[in-house]
Amino acid sequence: MMRITRHPLMWAIMLWAFAHVLARADLKALIFFGGLFLVSALGTVLIDRRKRADPNWAHFAAVTSNIPFLAIAQGRNRMRYREIGWLRPLAGVVALVVFFTVHSSLFGARPW
Repeated sequence: MMRITRHPLMWAIMLWAFAHVLARADLKALIFFGGLFLVSALGTVLIDRRKRADPNWAHFAAVTSNIPFLAIAQGRNRMRYREIGWLRPLAGVVALVVFFTVHSSLFGARPW
């Protein structure tokens, strides 16, 4: 994950929040999910600022990026699919299908 972004959880929350703002398209969603989006985006910057005190930060920052895939696109890192394997993406797809299936019963809103 660190090859893709230094902040995978923050980016996951930002994508989730942005998708919910688009799907709901109302003021309540904009305030709630938009707030989570902003907190996560600001969190990536603040975490990087705090980590600058670490003596290994310069090397780590040189080979990774805050923005997903930027370090790979710039040639500072490489994507290594063998590190990922096939089980992790398969588990992600299964979790997505299961969650989409139970989403309406859990939250009262159809995801599609």
